[in-house]
Amino acid sequence: MGRTTYKTAPKGGLYTRLSVDDGITDRESNSITSQKQMLTQYAQYHGIEVVETYVDDGWSGTNFERPDFKRMIEDIESGKINTVITKDLSRLGRDYLQTGYYTEVYFPGKKVRYIAISDGIDTATGYNEMAPFKNLFNDFYARDISKKIRSTMTTKARAGIYHSTVPPFGYRKSLEDSHKLIPDAETAPIVRRMYELAVQGKGYKAIGNVLKRERIPIPAYWHHIRGERTWAGFQGEGHISNYMWNETTIKWILSHEVYIGSLVAQKQSKLFKVGKNYVKPKDEWVVVKDIFEPIVDLELWERVQEVNGKRRRMCKAKREPSIFSGIAYCPDCGRRISFFPEKTSKSNPEKTYFGSCQNYKANGPDGCTPHRIKEQDLYDIVLKDIREWAAMALADEQAVLEKVMEQQQVNSTVDYGLVEGKKRTIGKRLEEIDKVISRLYEDYALGRLAGTSIDNLLPKYQREQDELKNQLSALQEQSAEHDATEQNAGKWISLIRQYTDLKELNSCIINELITKILIGDKRRVNGEKVQSIEIHYRFIGNLTDSGNGETIQ
Repeated sequence: MGRTTYKTAPKGGLYTRLSVDDGITDRESNSITSQKQMLTQYAQYHGIEVVETYVDDGWSGTNFERPDFKRMIEDIESGKINTVITKDLSRLGRDYLQTGYYTEVYFPGKKVRYIAISDGIDTATGYNEMAPFKNLFNDFYARDISKKIRSTMTTKARAGIYHSTVPPFGYRKSLEDSHKLIPDAETAPIVRRMYELAVQGKGYKAIGNVLKRERIPIPAYWHHIRGERTWAGFQGEGHISNYMWNETTIKWILSHEVYIGSLVAQKQSKLFKVGKNYVKPKDEWVVVKDIFEPIVDLELWERVQEVNGKRRRMCKAKREPSIFSGIAYCPDCGRRISFFPEKTSKSNPEKTYFGSCQNYKANGPDGCTPHRIKEQDLYDIVLKDIREWAAMALADEQAVLEKVMEQQQVNSTVDYGLVEGKKRTIGKRLEEIDKVISRLYEDYALGRLAGTSIDNLLPKYQREQDELKNQLSALQEQSAEHDATEQNAGKWISLIRQYTDLKELNSCIINELITKILIGDKRRVNGEKVQSIEIHYRFIGNLTDSGNGETIQ
């Protein structure tokens, strides 16, 4: 930063900047107002005409794309100003290389006098040996503050503290605590409606069309009229743009965990100095469950995620998908059963769809076996099975519940009757040990038992006590699983009994009732070709050992 001779009268530009990277304790002394006051007084005292004042409030010193900084550079290029005054070097910038470029290359090259008052820098009086070190220190300081801010935000997120300025659509910030979200009475029902439409099988575009027809405004409209975020595209109440739902917005709402009450934070990270965000791997996100009141229940949210996953696979297929796409699987290799049309001919002009193991289609016998099935046969079997279970549930709900629980016991490796017996035995023995230990202490206190005796006996009983408590805890977990199974069976019965008069299947019904269908390979039984079809229902899984139905080919 050598001495520069200036032939023209000084035309000053006062540059001020402040942001969170400037620390908390010195914000008052560094405020925009105090900076302006200091720079103005300095200019007046030294006879520098103030032509323009530049203010970048809320902009980081590591970012040189600041609006008023760029305006200042434009004014230098046009010759409007030839002197730049800042409170100190850090106001100009906190990036060592960039700040050094302006102070040691750009300003001298443009014959611009640069003054940093607090650091004692004035290029009209000569080189300041400390300037490069001050730049470097400012760079280190900005980097350190950036790390501390990220660490603080991560800590707050893990503590369940919501820290974004604008709440997600469907929520509002609590009046008592701005770091808490509560469902919004006006927009939460819209979110629930979207989830209900999604689970019915409607895609993002179809959902958007429904909301548009019903004149339901988009999130940008709600944020704008509430003063939460300005929407530049707002064209007044009732304008069609208020109802033009974007598929990306719908997809975000239908996948975000905030709607089941979870705080999701730290999804993105900003590259220091570069200023660009990148999405971090999902395992690095901060997700804290059960922080807010959910807008949709967990079961509905999970079903929508299943539907969305299947829809993504359907889009890749580039044709009208089968209602069993993403539901039918090969039990041998675990790959999906894909459905395709058989070639038509003059004698058979109508398309017939067949399903086959993807692994077999891709690799032949080296991958798997065909597991080939006509789609219509699968359709008939599934429809028949649903109707039969629905009729039984409607006629005798208790009998079906017993049958379901009996099958769950068959499928389970745990004998729950034996579990209850073991719990009673362990409980009885723990009571006995408690009494023994109490007597030991009593005898010792009364002098009936020597210290060496209690030292030998007590650890033995305490070890047995700890082992039994661990066994009891494991058995109680198994009992809890059994209770949950019974509750799920009740949910399934309430669901299935609604389909007694089911006439035809569609993807919505399939996704509501069934989680997967395993298509066995064809085999011969008593000279006939048979094929097992194993239907896994929602909540309860498979109901028989050998498959829910068999089709004879």
